Amino acid sequence: MCDRPWETMTDADFEAMLARSVPDVPPEEIVADVTPWRRAMNHILFGMALCAITLNFLCLNYILPAIGTVLLLLGFRALRRENRWLGGCFAVTVIRAACFFATLILNTTILQSAVFTPAVTTTLTVTNAVLLLALYFCFWQGLLAVQKKAGLPVQAGGALALIVWYALVCVLAAVQYGGWVVPIAMLIGYGFILRSLYRLSGALDEAGYAIAPQPVRVTDRCLVLVLAAALGIGCTLGYLFGSSYRMDWQPADTSKQTQTAAIRQQLLDLGFPEAVLDDLTPEDIAACDGALRVVVETEDYPVNDGRNVLWEAYNEKHERYYVQDTVYDVKELRLTGVAVQLPGERETWMVFHHFLWTTDPGFYGTEAIQIRPAYRSIPEGWSAAGDVTGRVLYDRDGQTFAAPYASLGAQTFTANTVLWGEQTNTDLFAAFSLPRHAEHARGYVAYSTTDARDGYVLSSGEYYVHQQTWLQYPVVTAMEKRLTAAWGDTGAFRTVQDVLQFDPVDTDTETPPQ
Repeated sequence: MCDRPWETMTDADFEAMLARSVPDVPPEEIVADVTPWRRAMNHILFGMALCAITLNFLCLNYILPAIGTVLLLLGFRALRRENRWLGGCFAVTVIRAACFFATLILNTTILQSAVFTPAVTTTLTVTNAVLLLALYFCFWQGLLAVQKKAGLPVQAGGALALIVWYALVCVLAAVQYGGWVVPIAMLIGYGFILRSLYRLSGALDEAGYAIAPQPVRVTDRCLVLVLAAALGIGCTLGYLFGSSYRMDWQPADTSKQTQTAAIRQQLLDLGFPEAVLDDLTPEDIAACDGALRVVVETEDYPVNDGRNVLWEAYNEKHERYYVQDTVYDVKELRLTGVAVQLPGERETWMVFHHFLWTTDPGFYGTEAIQIRPAYRSIPEGWSAAGDVTGRVLYDRDGQTFAAPYASLGAQTFTANTVLWGEQTNTDLFAAFSLPRHAEHARGYVAYSTTDARDGYVLSSGEYYVHQQTWLQYPVVTAMEKRLTAAWGDTGAFRTVQDVLQFDPVDTDTETPPQ
């Protein structure tokens, strides 16, 4: 500051004082406001880096690309009017962002499997590859135009290398390359490409003032908040209304029970459980006309974690030791297997797999039943003999409601198991959803089988898959989970296994006639 009194200071002295008080270089934040170049390029480069990273845990394979897509939007938005190539980058980014965020929302529903068919998936993959190549090409040409405008040597080898790099990625994907050496080399190369682009951005900083800032009505912060809100609302609606099957619930029709009263009584006399019999359709009851024998097996299973109990025990030398065990105070799921021998020249059985929730576990989305019928378990001993039938029921306020399964039939699938590795099977699957607070939720699946050769036991396995939480992303159905992960409890699902197995010639399994 000048030490001269204000009264004796001339105009020239005052102007000189102001010049000395202002720094030669404006502050960094002011530079960023004047030219969008540095901030925009940082957004673009970080966005490209995040979109290229795939980490398949904690949903990072979705979170990181989502952040990267937003950064690309912000970056190209600031430069969209600098030249037509960067404007093209912004247009392509908007299209890709719309598709990407729509996919994120769709992943919160069970509709994704119906929407993303193999044909649709292939089309979307090819379209995304074309759009990304177009983005990189426009980015390359846009950088060349900026350099020309700034009066710098026209060169953008990093952007051109980015095009070549992604073209090579597409080739590797097309040939289904399964090695590690080339992908690791590609990842390292991608890092060097981004480094080259970052250096190019730094070289263009001095030309930043040649890039005119574009007036925007919505700030970057507001845009990010709007996108986050839209994504949050969309995902919430997806979980609330799109994570379960639409079931055709109707009051259970009891008008035809009198038509099958004689058959019902015959089955009861042979030992058919009445609670299970009450849930059968009149058609399934009629199919058991003339029944010869009934075999029943019932077991209660827990779908909770139980509690750990420490037991005190002694060995033969009276030495004390402790045993830790899991105790289940509640076993919520009752599985009942019923086999009915039918009359005929060949030995024929109608098999029922019935489930009953004795305690409401909470229903959060989808349920599934997998049946490994006798003719699949022991194909040399048994063969299929009819259609697969069944339904699902529940009670509310003293009224019984029933609905057909959302899907019921044979499914061929390949799954990896711990003991036997990759296996391909064709089993029966029933998929359904239950109301949130259904009372006495229950249902059954029935099929018939005929002996192909004497001397084989009848073994019919059941796997009940229960969704125990809504927290999963992307959302898959219980049946889809079972089709892809055939061993143990995985993610949001718990699997209970049961089997109905007996020797048809064993007299101990026969229910004596009344």
